[in-house]
Amino acid sequence: MMKLNLITFASSLASRESIFTDHHELLDAINEKYEVRYIFPEELDGTMADGATMVLVGSGGVEEMVKANIDRLPPYVVLIADGLKNSLAASLEILSWMRQNDRHGRVLHGPTSFIMQGIDDCAAAHDAISQLQGKRVGVIGKPSGWLIASNVDYATMHERWGIEMVDVPLDEVVTGYEAIGDDEVQNITDEFISKAVDVKEPSRDEVVKAMRLYRSIKAIVERYRLNAFTLNCFDLIPTTHTTGCVALALLNQEGIPAGCEGDEQTLLTMLAVQAATGEMTFMANPSKILDNATHEMVFAHCTIAPAMTDRYIVRDHYESLSGVAVEGIFDPMDVTVVKCGGRGMELYFISRASLLQCTTNPNMCRTQLHLRLDEPLDYFLERSIGNHHVIVRGDHKQCLETVLRMLGANATT
Repeated sequence: MMKLNLITFASSLASRESIFTDHHELLDAINEKYEVRYIFPEELDGTMADGATMVLVGSGGVEEMVKANIDRLPPYVVLIADGLKNSLAASLEILSWMRQNDRHGRVLHGPTSFIMQGIDDCAAAHDAISQLQGKRVGVIGKPSGWLIASNVDYATMHERWGIEMVDVPLDEVVTGYEAIGDDEVQNITDEFISKAVDVKEPSRDEVVKAMRLYRSIKAIVERYRLNAFTLNCFDLIPTTHTTGCVALALLNQEGIPAGCEGDEQTLLTMLAVQAATGEMTFMANPSKILDNATHEMVFAHCTIAPAMTDRYIVRDHYESLSGVAVEGIFDPMDVTVVKCGGRGMELYFISRASLLQCTTNPNMCRTQLHLRLDEPLDYFLERSIGNHHVIVRGDHKQCLETVLRMLGANATT
């Protein structure tokens, strides 16, 4: 049985016994599904037992009480109100005050089944966010020069997400690459080629070089105990004479979110999506709008985890026409497009989408997804959160919205 902390506020005119009597329908439903620890204001000490923590608004007249204890509540305050004893009115006043004071939260109110669904969503989001605590996120090399709006404030990310950002010199990748012999990667080279439906431009020797780079980066991940990383892959091309696309593809496949071009915001989006959904992700450029009216556009990039695709082709890297890239091929399916960004990861965009087909435009990166989004494409042209966006298989809009809101982000408007 999952654990739930319910910080319970009620008017001084109400006894503790009456709280449980008055709200028995809702509390019976909660107690049936969760192991509940009821915490009253005088018992708040800044530490919480395991499990999600939410606020039960037991009556009206508690607004000042909540305000006085706001610093002892979770950063994202979930207010549960069944509407009895003026609990909804009080919750709306509290929510309004929180918004005025830059505190994030929401009210759960409606039929008992609706409130329970909201509690379940927030509890699942709490579990996902808990997975982020203590994660070590590497930035290998500095972000690419063209990414002028895609970095984050390390201190803010430690405070809000509980992660540690770790800078790693790019030279270590090169040193490791040069120390790895061709004979050390023969087996994984054969396996990668054999599982592809086709090999186009690269020779086997090129794939060998890409696998040596993969081994070098994987060693760095292990040495620095990284749970995710972003790589300034373009700066490696002149020194290694190969590309990082395969390395990123394989490490993503192994459960290590790995992003391109030193893009910190997109990498952290990938990390949050993985925690929330358990799925691999595809980091891609919004490459071309095909039809504004029907919200159709192409997203493309040169690296994708082979296991995320239905099948793949071994290609060269689009921009440099060198190295090795992955052209992922998918059958039509539902996906979710998401991006969280800003220096403090304070903004997000999410849209359900249908993958209509994979295109093969020679003037775009190798994996090309033609999507029809639910959301209007004005977002990309007027208020886009940087360049790269993240695509995940399936419809995860609701759970991702809950997770990102609880991490302190707001939807773009």
